[in-house]
Amino acid sequence: MLKRLGILTFSLMIASQSVVAQPSTASSSSAREVQANTQTRQSFILKSKYTAQDYLIQISIPDRAAPVEGFPVLYVLDGNAAFESAANIAKSVGAGANRLGLSPVVIVAVGYPDQNTFDVQKRALDYTPKTSAEFQAQAKYQYGGADQFIQFLDKELKPAISSRIKVNAQQQSLFGHSFGGLFALHTFFSKPQTFQRYIAASPSLWFDNYALLNRQAEWLKNKANTTQNVMLMTTVGTQELGKGPAADPDALKKQNDFYQNFKDQHSKQFSFWHFKHPAEQHLTNMYASLPKAILLAGCQTERCTALFDEPKP
Repeated sequence: MLKRLGILTFSLMIASQSVVAQPSTASSSSAREVQANTQTRQSFILKSKYTAQDYLIQISIPDRAAPVEGFPVLYVLDGNAAFESAANIAKSVGAGANRLGLSPVVIVAVGYPDQNTFDVQKRALDYTPKTSAEFQAQAKYQYGGADQFIQFLDKELKPAISSRIKVNAQQQSLFGHSFGGLFALHTFFSKPQTFQRYIAASPSLWFDNYALLNRQAEWLKNKANTTQNVMLMTTVGTQELGKGPAADPDALKKQNDFYQNFKDQHSKQFSFWHFKHPAEQHLTNMYASLPKAILLAGCQTERCTALFDEPKP
């Protein structure tokens, strides 16, 4: 099934639909509509007091009544580049939701106004944790705004979404790619309660001289971290392994050890999956990972392992 969904990804990532809408009933004075809303598509701009940035929020809502507990939500970073693909895949997967043991998923894409794909400088600031002074001094962009961006997601964006849509507060997921994957892992380590499920595609483990490996080591020492009922998924493309900006001959080993450490902690409370996507480059792995991200965001807890665990011989 996952193989068929991989084929579906390519066909849907090139599809494009215009975002339409109706006036929202949201009361937040910091949110303003950018187009008229429909029952299944909404978009608005939300200004954050934590980051002092404006964000383009695009939402895709299943075309059906919300479940009693509300819709699960997948928050997608790099929303300008990922929204249409994520929305189309969620719509297609949602058509077979009952058969797959899924709930239809709301897509909330977080991007920036007046951008077609990636705002390199803004994402570099928002998606990265604070760095060493040496690393920042050598950098092309300003880093270190991740903690403020977490505040934006948790304290400003989530309430704005809840005011518009009936959501399941206990089934919230975060998807990020590259620096976005780094951010997903940083949030997982720093504020794991922010989301219940995390998907980090091609995370920039090289960042700040592999500082995230130290964060993982601290996490592993605290056994309470593995009893939090959280799900984590990571993905990489086979054509990107060991090809990060840092010229480190041990890069591949560091990455493999990082993922293996998570695998070793797999338990009933902590679910972890890692997937290598054949022939995918760094950028294309974002789109190759979206079907699994949507499946993980929507799977009913007792069915998730059946979707992703390797069949036993």
